[in-house]
Amino acid sequence: MEKLKNIPCGIESLDELLGGFKSPSTLLIAGTAGVGKSIMSLQMLSQAARNGEKTLYIPITTEKAHKLKMYHSTLDFFDDSFHVHAINRQISEKDPLTTLIDMGNVIESVKPDRLVIDPITPLGFGFVEQERRRFFYTLDSMLQERDMLTLLVGELVREELHRSVISHLSDGIIYLSREDTGSRADHWLEFIKMRGIDPGKRSEITSCKYLYDITSSGFTIYPHLKPEKDFMLDESRVGAGIAGLDSMLGGGMIRYSSTLIAGRPGTGKKIFGLQFIYHGLQIGEPGLIVTFEDSPHQLLMDAKKMGWDLNPYIEEGLLQFICTNPGNTYPAEHSLLIKSNIEDARITRIFFDGINNLEISIPDHLKLRGYLHSLTSYLKSKNITSLFTTDTESCECPGDEKIDFAYLMDSVVILHSSSSNSRMYMCITKSRGTKHKNAVREYSITEEGIKLRTDTLIG
Repeated sequence: MEKLKNIPCGIESLDELLGGFKSPSTLLIAGTAGVGKSIMSLQMLSQAARNGEKTLYIPITTEKAHKLKMYHSTLDFFDDSFHVHAINRQISEKDPLTTLIDMGNVIESVKPDRLVIDPITPLGFGFVEQERRRFFYTLDSMLQERDMLTLLVGELVREELHRSVISHLSDGIIYLSREDTGSRADHWLEFIKMRGIDPGKRSEITSCKYLYDITSSGFTIYPHLKPEKDFMLDESRVGAGIAGLDSMLGGGMIRYSSTLIAGRPGTGKKIFGLQFIYHGLQIGEPGLIVTFEDSPHQLLMDAKKMGWDLNPYIEEGLLQFICTNPGNTYPAEHSLLIKSNIEDARITRIFFDGINNLEISIPDHLKLRGYLHSLTSYLKSKNITSLFTTDTESCECPGDEKIDFAYLMDSVVILHSSSSNSRMYMCITKSRGTKHKNAVREYSITEEGIKLRTDTLIG
C-alpha cells in the first residue's frame, strides 16, 4: 500500500505549524481579493522549484504574460524556473471543457510534483450548478491520476466554503481573511480542514486563527506563543536589586515568577525595572527590556543617571532591547520577537515596561488578557524571572489601587505617592508561592536607585 509523502510547504513558518504537506493531495487556498492567496501559492511554488521539484503554474487570467512576469518580479522570493501555462479567463468561463483538456495536456507534458491553478473558481462559471459539480468531479479525477501536490486558489468568502464543491473535493482548506481593527488591517489564516496529519495536531490547528503578514519577501505566519513542553520549575530565589525588598518577598523573587509593579506616573516604576535588570547583569544574568515609550538610548541615559552603565553589557551581548510603537505592534509578531530574543541570548530576566500601552494594539480586553496569559505562561516554562509595570489611578491608601491583570501575575508590588505628605510608599499585595510581609514601607528615589527605609510604617 502506498503511503503519503511528507514534503515541505515552502513557507518556513507554515512548516513549523503543520510539519509539511502530504502528497499526493489537493489543497484549497481560499479567500477574498487582496488577502495574498496568489503570493502564498507562488512562494510555495518558488521554494519547491529551488528544492528540485517539477513545478507548474496555471494562472487563469486576463493579463498578458509579460505583465504577469513584471508583477512577479517585484517579489523577492520569486523563482521563474517553474513552468507557466497561462489560460485566458474569458475563454475558461465560456468554454470550460476545452480548458479542461488544455490543462490535462500540459499536466501530462510537464508531469509536475507540485501544481498551482490560480484561481480555480472561474472554471465552469457558465454552467448550472449540477453541470458545474460534474465538471469539477471530472477535474478532480484528472488531478487524482497524478502523484502530485495540487494547490487550488479560490476566490471565495467564508460563507461559500461549505456550499462549494471545490471544498468537498479538497483534502485541506487554508482560508485567508482581512479584519479591520481601528486604523489597522490584520490578516488572519485559518485551517478549515487538514486531512492526513496527526489527529491531535489537526484538532489543535483547526481551532485557532493565525496572524500573518505579507511583504515583498513573502508570507510570514505567526504561531501562538506556548509554554515549553515537559518543563520543570526552578524554585530558587533571585534578588530584585533593591535592598529590603527581598526580605519582604520571603527571600527574593522565585526564579520562574512574574511580578507586576503598579503605580502612578512618577513613582519610579521604570527605575525599579532598570534596577532589577542591572542587578541581574552584575551577576551574569542576561536581560531583555521590552518597552513602548522609550528608545534604548533614552533608557541608557536614564540608567546612567543612577550610576548604571549598561553599554558594556550590550557589547557583551548580555542585554537586549525590544522597542516598538504600540499602534504598529501586532501581538503575535511581538511575542515571536520576544521568544527569538530569549532563545538567541539565553535571557533569564525580562523587564516589560508599560503593559497598559498594549491596549492600543489590543483594544479587546479578552484578547489582551489572552496575550498576557500566553506570554507569562511561556516565560514561566523557561524559568525566566519577569517584571512588568503598569499605570494606576491615584488613591488615598497604598494597596487600594485598582489594578488590571493583577490576577495573571505571581506577585504584585504597589508604588504609592502620597499627596498629603509628598512621600512614597511600597507594599506587596500578592506573592504567590511564598509568604510575604503585609507591610507598607517608605522608599525614595536616590542617585543610586530606589532605596527602602528599614522600619515598617504600617503592617
